[in-house]
Amino acid sequence: MEEVNIIKPKLHVFICVNDRTIKESNCKPSCGPKIKENTVDEIKQWIRSLGLTSQVYCTKTSCLGFCNNEGGVMAIYPEGKFIKGINNVNEIKKIISEEINKF
Repeated sequence: MEEVNIIKPKLHVFICVNDRTIKESNCKPSCGPKIKENTVDEIKQWIRSLGLTSQVYCTKTSCLGFCNNEGGVMAIYPEGKFIKGINNVNEIKKIISEEINKF
């Protein structure tokens, strides 16, 4: 193993795209119906357009453990903050913008 030496980001967001609706017998909520993989791709492109790719990392992930009926879930590091009930790309952008303003 070898450590990767990179400039550490000021913000790293993890956005859940887990979709349990693809299983017929599933009755548990999941993020995927509201937040899709292409939503995270759009967020990454938006971060690039702001010129913040070395300061803000965005990672699409599977279950973050806070499934709910209200919407998707994302985690914000280094704070270790989890946000649930996200319903669209604009809400994600708003959350990230609020975190960026803390820089």
